[in-house]
Amino acid sequence: MPGLPRTRHRLQGTVSGGMRRMEDGEATAGEGSGKRRRGGKILIIAGISLILAGLLALAGIYAYIYYTDRKAGAAQDQLFRQWEESPVPSEQGNVAVGDGIARIIAPTIGLDAIVVELWGLDDAENLKRGPGHIPETAYPGQPGNCVISGHRTTYGAPFRHIEQLAAGDRITLTTADNRYIYEVYEQRIVLPTDLTVLEQAGEPKLTLTACHPWYSAAQRIVVIARLVESVPIAPGEG
Repeated sequence: MPGLPRTRHRLQGTVSGGMRRMEDGEATAGEGSGKRRRGGKILIIAGISLILAGLLALAGIYAYIYYTDRKAGAAQDQLFRQWEESPVPSEQGNVAVGDGIARIIAPTIGLDAIVVELWGLDDAENLKRGPGHIPETAYPGQPGNCVISGHRTTYGAPFRHIEQLAAGDRITLTTADNRYIYEVYEQRIVLPTDLTVLEQAGEPKLTLTACHPWYSAAQRIVVIARLVESVPIAPGEG
């Protein structure tokens, strides 16, 4: 019996120590939980920020495309009015830069636009107005290679679906006096430095070029067609 009090003290000490360890453990767990909550909030905020940044970037891209499409549309409206008043004859080789030289229609891809004369391969400004005829290449219907370039994603994107042009599809170039009908026979992808697409040949042909793929200038998509029919038209008919 004399040993009972000592046992009671030992039990009380053990219980007290256990309680303190539990309290310390709860405090540590509470601190860890708080850190996890703060870390989670930071991740959520970072995620939301990234999403908002992405949405703003997309909005900026779509706004730019909308702006350039409106600008190109206004330019084409003006070119169509001018074309109706005074279309350009097939053999006229002194067309002013920026003026229309022909009307191009490709039903397969919904293309109907006035082709403008460029001052060179790097004439980005006039290319904003519509498909552009590369100088020093043949005019529509004439012997040689008539090369026309166009945008795929901005400024009206006249050649947006150029990749859908396949062998046998028809492309029409109309001038003041003739309607030239070309038939597609080849499509290929080349580097921007490949100037063989500008080479002139004896027989009349048409080459369409555009950047490839979409939203990139890493390559060029090229569609080549041969002249299969030439139909004289009366003044004002085109």
